[in-house]
Amino acid sequence: MRVEHPIRSLLNIAFRGVPIEAQLVVTRRCNLSCGYCSEYDHHSAEVPLEALMERIDAVNRLRACNIALLGGEPLLHSRIDDVIRYAARSAQVSMTTNGFLLDDDFIARLGDAGLANMQLSIDALRPDRDRYLQKTLRSLKPKLDRLVANARFMVHITVVLCAETVDEFDELMVELAQYPFRVSINPVHDDHGQVKVQGPAFESIWKRHYSEGRPFSFLEQEYGGRLLAGERPSWTCRAGSRFLYVDENGMVELCSGQRGRLGKPITEYTTRDLDEQRSSRKGCEEGCSILCAYRDSLWDNDPAELAKVALKELYRGLLGEPDFKPKLEGHAARPRRRLPIVLPRSD
Repeated sequence: MRVEHPIRSLLNIAFRGVPIEAQLVVTRRCNLSCGYCSEYDHHSAEVPLEALMERIDAVNRLRACNIALLGGEPLLHSRIDDVIRYAARSAQVSMTTNGFLLDDDFIARLGDAGLANMQLSIDALRPDRDRYLQKTLRSLKPKLDRLVANARFMVHITVVLCAETVDEFDELMVELAQYPFRVSINPVHDDHGQVKVQGPAFESIWKRHYSEGRPFSFLEQEYGGRLLAGERPSWTCRAGSRFLYVDENGMVELCSGQRGRLGKPITEYTTRDLDEQRSSRKGCEEGCSILCAYRDSLWDNDPAELAKVALKELYRGLLGEPDFKPKLEGHAARPRRRLPIVLPRSD
């Protein structure tokens, strides 16, 4: 993951208690309908740019280090370039996407707008008959090739680990190893964020990934392994503080799996709210496999472990550029640049 201002971010996290990540839903609409997902629909209007700018300003007042744009499918937002450009003025900006809408022009526009990191979801090697899994390598290979050739932002791939993927998982990882992108594995969870899989087959995949693969992060290595072994480790979730989730209505919730528990507008959220949520257990921690919330909570839960793993990741280059970035034949790398902010149209 590219950290664009590491010293400033570190000081803000350590001494100001700021959020590490603020997830911002820009549209609930998606162009896919994956069977395990409960975070999309096919009819909701996109959040207007003016409303998103107001929410980004509120997040920036809280000094969040990274703003992660989510959906649905965020690339469906008609002014996603302007959303990124506005957010990138004061924070690092990332995005989670299924990648189906990416072409060379779109990739260039995202880089121009100031996107720092992209998380691309690929769940299976090939489509299944019931279309439970729709983000497949067979469909997305051309998109990966375009990203290798043209992306001026960091890319990492996320893969869901579930009963439908376990048999072909090793083959998928071998195929993904041909690309210079790091990979994170997410054990599938239910609508409330609770892990749905466990057992020796899943444990074995998890262990091989961390010993032989190119993991995105080692922060969740031990915790995820214990979940898949059937354990339910105790920990304190710092959602609402170190980790913010802002839904399409502008409400701060604990996470995508625990909506409806906070419901406070981000525009009214204060440092007092951050302090309150940082010191309170949520009651849903045991069995939770929303790993981004777990990672962000480590700063307060176990700073010594965090420092140890961070040094390991820094040594392996996980906080900077990839170890290698081959260019496809016929493509040249484009320089990274920033364009002026485009304010909302008045018409």
